[in-house]
Amino acid sequence: MPKSKSENTMTLEELKIKLSNIKLNIRSGQEKNTNAHKKTKVQIAQLLSKKQQPITKN
Repeated sequence: MPKSKSENTMTLEELKIKLSNIKLNIRSGQEKNTNAHKKTKVQIAQLLSKKQQPITKN
């Protein structure tokens, strides 16, 4: 069964805040150091790559 692609509705600023919160929770011991922050980093990268697509001249 193929993975379903979820549409990201969060803005770049919201994702950055979420990533910061995850990192702080890991440092304070409230959250285990898992791959949760990596998923957020991937979402940020995808959002940035959508915005920075090169303009091609026809």
